[in-house]
Amino acid sequence: MKKFAEQFKKRAEKVHLRASERDELRARLLSYMEYHPLPEGLRNVASGKRRSRKIALPIWQDSWVIGRLVGGVAVLLLIVVPTLAEDALPGDTLYPIKVRFNEELRGAMNSSPYQKVEWETERLERRLAEAELLADSGRLTPDAEAKVVSAIKQHSEAAKAGIESIRQSDSDDATLAQISLSSALEVSAEIWTNRDEMSGSASSLTNAVSAARLSIGSSSEQVSYAKLQSRVEGETTRAYEYLHSLKGVTASEKSDIERRLVDVRLKVEAAAKLKSEDEAGANILLTEALSSTRKIISFITNLDVRRNVSLEELVPIAHTEEEKIAAVKQKLTDSDLLIVEVEAGLALLKNNSNDYEAIKATLDQYENLVLETNESLNTSNLAEAEVQAATALELAEALKQTMIGLGLVIAPSTNATSTPSN
Repeated sequence: MKKFAEQFKKRAEKVHLRASERDELRARLLSYMEYHPLPEGLRNVASGKRRSRKIALPIWQDSWVIGRLVGGVAVLLLIVVPTLAEDALPGDTLYPIKVRFNEELRGAMNSSPYQKVEWETERLERRLAEAELLADSGRLTPDAEAKVVSAIKQHSEAAKAGIESIRQSDSDDATLAQISLSSALEVSAEIWTNRDEMSGSASSLTNAVSAARLSIGSSSEQVSYAKLQSRVEGETTRAYEYLHSLKGVTASEKSDIERRLVDVRLKVEAAAKLKSEDEAGANILLTEALSSTRKIISFITNLDVRRNVSLEELVPIAHTEEEKIAAVKQKLTDSDLLIVEVEAGLALLKNNSNDYEAIKATLDQYENLVLETNESLNTSNLAEAEVQAATALELAEALKQTMIGLGLVIAPSTNATSTPSN
C-alpha cells in the first residue's frame, strides 16, 4: 500500500494541464458557482471578511461565554474573597470565610504534627491580635470577648493535644513545640497585662491567656543538646533576617534588638563550654536562648506587640560582668552628684537644728554604704555591690527630696541662695 502511494504521487507530479484545459476548468467552476450561490451567512467567510453573527445563541449554549463566567466566579470565590477576608474581624461579613475556609485550608496543608502545633499557636495569636484591634476601635463587646476567650481555649487545647501526640514518637520535638507555645503565650500575657494596667480593669482575656499558660506548663524532659542547638541556630537566623527587613523603626530600636540577639549568642557560647561538664545545665541555657529568640521574633514581626509591650519587658538584657560593674559605678557617680547638692543645702541649716542632725546622720549612713559597695567590688562580690549601689542611690535621692521639702534652693555646682531654716 505504501509503495502504491509513492508511485501515485510520482505520477501525479508529472501530470500538467494545458492552457486550454485550465481555461475550460475555470469556466466550469464559475458556471457552477453562479447557479449554486453560498448561503447568506457564509458569504463573508468565503470573501475573507469576519463573519457576523446573525443568529444569537442563548448564553447557556455558548461554551466560550460559559467558560469565562465560570472562570471569573472561580477566581472571585477562591482568590479575591479569601484575600479580602484575611483583614476581617469578628462581626464582619467575611470573618467566617477567614476562620472556616482560609485557616482550615492552611491547617490541612500542614503535614507534620509539629507544623500543626505551630499553626494552632499562630491561630491563637491571630485571635488575640483581632481582640486588640477590636478593643482599639471600641468594638470589643462582651459577646466578642467571650468568643475570643473560647477560641483561645480551643486553640491552646488543640496545640496541647498536638504536643502530646508528638511526644509519643519524638519527645524532643514535643518539648520544642511546648517551648514555642509557652513563649507565644508569655508574650500575649505581657501585652494584656499592660493593657489591663492602662485601663485600670482586669480583662477576661488576660485570665484566659494565663490559664492557657498554666495548662501548657513546662516539660521536665530534656531535649538532646544537638537538636536544641540546631533549633536555636535556625531561630536566630530567622530573627536576623526579619531584623534586616524591618521597616519604620529607629536605629536605637534596632540596636536594642541586636543587643538581645548578642545575649542569645553569648548563652549559646556559654552552653557549648559547659556541655562537657554539665550537659543538663547547657540545655537550660539553650532553652532560655530559644525562648528569648522566639519572643524577639514576635516583637519584630508583630506591630501589635511592639505597640503594647517594651522589648525590655519581654527580653531583659542579660548584662555582662563588665556592664554590671560599670552600672554600679555609674550609680555611685549619680549618688555623689546628688550628695553634693545635699551638702550645699546642709551648710545653710543651723548646726543644732533637728533637721540638721537627721540629715547629717543619713549622710553618714550613705558614706558607709559607699564604702561597703567599693569593698564588694574589690572582693568581686558583684551581686552585693549591685544591691548596695542601688540603696545608696535611693538614699541620695531621698536626701535631696528632704532638702527640697525644707524650702532650700539647690543647684549643682552653685551656692544655695535661700534663707537658712530655723
